[in-house]
Order: sequence, then structure tokens, then C-alpha cells
Amino acid sequence: MRTPWSRSLEGKLVIRLTALMLAAMALGFLALGAYSHEAAEKIADEALKDAIISDFLRDWGWAFPLIAVVLLAVTTWTIRSSLKPVRVASENAAHIAPGDAGVRLPTAGLPSELAPLVGAVNEALDRLEKGFDTQRRFTADAAHELRTPLAILTAGLESLPSSDEVERLRQDAERMNRLVAQLLRVARLDAQPMDLSQAVDLGQVAGEVAAHLAPWAARSGRSVAFEAADGPVPVLGDRDALADAIRNLVENAIAHCPEGEEVTVRVEETGTVSVIDCGPGVPLELREKVFERFWRSGERRSSGGGAGLGLSIVDEIARAHAGRVAVTDGPQGGACFILSLPLAA
Repeated sequence: MRTPWSRSLEGKLVIRLTALMLAAMALGFLALGAYSHEAAEKIADEALKDAIISDFLRDWGWAFPLIAVVLLAVTTWTIRSSLKPVRVASENAAHIAPGDAGVRLPTAGLPSELAPLVGAVNEALDRLEKGFDTQRRFTADAAHELRTPLAILTAGLESLPSSDEVERLRQDAERMNRLVAQLLRVARLDAQPMDLSQAVDLGQVAGEVAAHLAPWAARSGRSVAFEAADGPVPVLGDRDALADAIRNLVENAIAHCPEGEEVTVRVEETGTVSVIDCGPGVPLELREKVFERFWRSGERRSSGGGAGLGLSIVDEIARAHAGRVAVTDGPQGGACFILSLPLAA
């Protein structure tokens, strides 16, 4: 059975070069033995002839396996050291992620045959980085440009007499405002690093978010309950980013919660914030996909609700803080999103 090492370039070179050298050594050993035998045949004394052949086998027979082992070690070391720059470049390439657009593959010490390939990959990464920068600037600029007309539109709708049509327009304007806010958060996450040195009370941040979103939830017929921890929950992180993460979880829960139901925001001393709703829940096979950027379920796509950004923002913020976010079943049905962060020392 072929192993991954034997399928690699390094493995193939070691095996083939070792086989060639062993074959050459065996031929040389046989040729030397044949020559010694031929020389011994010219001696009339049979005892002396046998002594010469046995001395040859005794003196040189042990050297063949020793030389073979030395050659194998030298061949392996030479090939591994020669291919080390290629291995380093491969490892760097394997760790390049969408957020690491500035990473380039090292070219120092590469064989001349591979240097053009690595150079072409680096040039492609340059073009991708420029494309990402252009996309980020476009997203941020478009979101900023939309904020003013949306604010004017929302204010105009609030001044109109209430009716079913006006209420639907208000809901559409709220969704557009939420989408613009999420686009701005995405642009901020992509454009500038977070300050993770602040000492933040996670319970206080979650309480402020719950209080801020409670009136919005009430207007849509839902309510928000907040369950605080017994004491402060200190974490190191960016306060605004953590507030964005919790806000997105609560907004997502309100959007999926039926009218007349309650969304619960619970903070625990272990450094977790749980947001529990009474909606349809998240199927087991989709619990990883929901955190992918721009991913939406078929139901959300058909209804036109959401853009698939909120939960991906939460996931990025959690990972930046060395934490994680996961979804499980709620205690009364629905979904329970759990944001877990390491406590500050």
C-alpha cells in the first residue's frame, strides 16, 4: 500500500535514487567479486584459491550493507534539505485564508525551476488583495451613502398615518436599515483590527444591548428578557465588537421568534452569553453553515429576509477574541446561540 510520503516528490526521489545507487553498488560488488574469482582461478594451489575468495567475502561482504545504509541516510538528508524551501512555501500557502490577503510565499532558497511558479502565485495573491480592498471600499462606501436616504425614508414613514401598507413599508425600511448596519460592521471588521486589550464586563455589554433592542422587539410584537450573572463577567476584548456580536444574535432571535413570544438573553459567570428564542430552531445538518457569510436557508431566501451576514459577523468576532459561537436546541424548543469567551485573568 502506498503511503502519502511515497507519493510525495521527496519520497519518490529518495526511493528512486536509493534504488539506483543500490543497484550500482550491487553491480560493482558483483563485478569486483567476479574479478577476484577470475584472479583466484589462475592460482594452482586450491587451498590458496579458497583462502583468497573467503578473505574477499569476509573483508567486503559486511561493507555492502553499511555503505547502503550510509548512502540512504545521505540521500534522504540531501533531498530533504534541498526541498525544504518548497515545503515551507507549501505550508505557508496552506495557511492563507481570506483574512490573510497580505501573506506571500517565500522565494528565498527555492530551486530555479520552482521560483517562477511561486512568483506567479504571489502575483496572483497581489491581484486578489487589490480585489478584496476594492470590494471592502465599495461595501463601506455604498453602506455610508445609503444611511442618509434611509434615515429620511424612515422618518417620512413614521410621519404617515398608520395602515397595513405603511406598516409593511416600515418593516421593509427596518430590514434595509439592519442590512446597511451589518454591511458597515462587515466593512469595519475587514478594514481595521480590533483592540483586544480592553477589560470589558460581558454582562454589562449584553444588558445594554438587550435594553437597546427591547423597544424594537416590542414594536414587532416580541419581548426581550435579560438574565444577568451574579457578578461581573470580565473578558479582554473590543467592547464595540462584542456589542455588535450580541446585537446580531438578539436581532436574529427576534427575527425568528413568533409574535407574542420572548427572547431570553442570559449571561453566565463562565464567560458565555446565551440567546434563546422560540422559533423553528436550526437543523443539526445546518448548524455549521449558518455561520458562513451570505449563507441563508431556503425559507429565508424565498421570504427575502436577511442577507446572511449577522451570524457570520458573530463568528468572526468570537474567533478574533479566542472564543467561539455555537447553536443548540433551546430548552423550550427553538434555538439557543451560545457565545463563549475566555475570562480575563
